[in-house]
Amino acid sequence: MVGSGVTGAEFASAYNGLGSKVTLVSSRDRVLPGSDVDAAVVLEEVFERRGVRVLSRSRAQTVERTDDGVVVTLADGSKVTGSHCLLCLGSIPNTAGIGLEEAGVAVSESGHIKVDGVSRTTAPNIYAAGDCTGVLPLASVAAMQGRIAVAHFMGDGVTPLKLHQVASNIFTSPEIANVGVSEAEIESGKYQADVIKLSLRSNARAKMRNAKDGFVKIFARKGSGTVIGGVVVGPNASELIFPISIAVKQKLHVDDVASTFTVYPSLTGSISEAARRLHVHM
Repeated sequence: MVGSGVTGAEFASAYNGLGSKVTLVSSRDRVLPGSDVDAAVVLEEVFERRGVRVLSRSRAQTVERTDDGVVVTLADGSKVTGSHCLLCLGSIPNTAGIGLEEAGVAVSESGHIKVDGVSRTTAPNIYAAGDCTGVLPLASVAAMQGRIAVAHFMGDGVTPLKLHQVASNIFTSPEIANVGVSEAEIESGKYQADVIKLSLRSNARAKMRNAKDGFVKIFARKGSGTVIGGVVVGPNASELIFPISIAVKQKLHVDDVASTFTVYPSLTGSISEAARRLHVHM
């Protein structure tokens, strides 16, 4: 496996789970370099425990077929052998030669179609949605772009797409989901926020499921206590992120989340508990 971004991590996790011996070649210091650091650390620990070999700060130079598989030569001259090599190094839009320029639709240097917040291109009455726009390569974003485009075209009142409200998930095992601002943005000073991280090891339902890897993390704006982001790592994180997404979208206070009933025992209980720990005495 060459590439340690989302796709590389997902395939490494999947093939490892299916019983394959996996080597992950990463040019970066860690897997998932653009994701939450704590989440990446959890996944790396799981990879190590499950036998995934991670070659960090390594860059693949060539991939060659052999009689019984492939050999990958790294920049330092070392070689990695295997039955197959999967390249997970990103993608490019398939927009060339389809008449966009003739129609007045502008594209970026990378070939992505330029759109505004309501999915309009630079040509009158032409909208674009999906990965070809280069906004975020997520099916949920593509669908939202499409709904916004149709509503805008029909004359309905619409709210432009707001990327900080996009929830996303990395389908590794455990799953990694996030929404809103990131901790990196908080640490850089772009946002002022309080952060709480709660391990799933303290969650009764997680203990019942023998789920030991993961956590819930919530970010609340300093002063106001408004939920502005969160991260969930664990089983079904793609489902568990939704209540935090609602809180971000509706600008809920941490006390709003904390005072809402959760089922006991449930993994969502950790979301409520994390919010309680962010309570500010008035």
